[in-house]
Amino acid sequence: MQNIPPLICIGMPVYNEENILRQRLESIVNQSFSNFEIIISDNGSTDKTQEICEEICKKNKRINYIRHEVNKGGIWNFSFVLRQAKTKYFVWASGDDIWSKEFLEKNIEVLEKNEKIVGSIGEVSVFTRTKNPPTNEIKVIKNTKKFQYVHPVFGDKNKKIKFLLNYSMASSVYAVYRTIELQKAVNLEKTMWMGDLAMLLNIIKEGDFEVVESVFLHKYETKRSTSIIEYMKKGKFSLIQILFLNAPFTFWCLKNLGLKIFLKNFVYFITLNIEGVYTIIAEVIRICKRIIYRQEKYW
Repeated sequence: MQNIPPLICIGMPVYNEENILRQRLESIVNQSFSNFEIIISDNGSTDKTQEICEEICKKNKRINYIRHEVNKGGIWNFSFVLRQAKTKYFVWASGDDIWSKEFLEKNIEVLEKNEKIVGSIGEVSVFTRTKNPPTNEIKVIKNTKKFQYVHPVFGDKNKKIKFLLNYSMASSVYAVYRTIELQKAVNLEKTMWMGDLAMLLNIIKEGDFEVVESVFLHKYETKRSTSIIEYMKKGKFSLIQILFLNAPFTFWCLKNLGLKIFLKNFVYFITLNIEGVYTIIAEVIRICKRIIYRQEKYW
């Protein structure tokens, strides 16, 4: 069995995740499907992430650890682990994700049975932590509707694109994908607001997308600031990208989806950019108020 090549690569881009990484790796190793390899790409962590990874790698040969001395950004790190994959299937796994035990098994079954499906994921919901690490007790927040964060996408390419634009949820990036199709469709080198949705628009041109309701993926709902400006500044977005946050995505769609599809969804793009401008204006007004009232944080 040791000579059988892995069927799926699990790419884990990490940065300073000493509090959750060990528990996350243990849960992956205990998946019902075991023919996998894990590639951990450490984006210059300054905590004990490296120590934990090196310790676990010695115990499990399926885990490969790669460390980068300088933090090159989250988007670059996600792209890096995808480029390392040589397996038939690939999945991104964040340190904060929680998979049901059969997550890999059931999604791979879907892909093995139907060549037209390019990606498959379980139902997605979010959770919060009721206790701090290392206990990490969680509370799953029940979805208010079916397919709240992910949705099956089948059929005509134009209809799939229109549906995804209006659905506007991008949690499906954490699905199990056919590696070659994903590598061909994805360009994560450039930082762009709504870049995850752009990735999905590209990948569904290669095939359909399934949601397996019998398994789940829980995403951690952080208590970070809701400020888009703060988030984009930390992500090293330019001033122009911040002021016109939806413009790069709009031009990307025009270039990659084609003029005909773009014009069919023209109202969507106009509305998207108007909403983007209003969002930034509202945040600037809030920042000005905080400056006037001498509050410590602008956000």
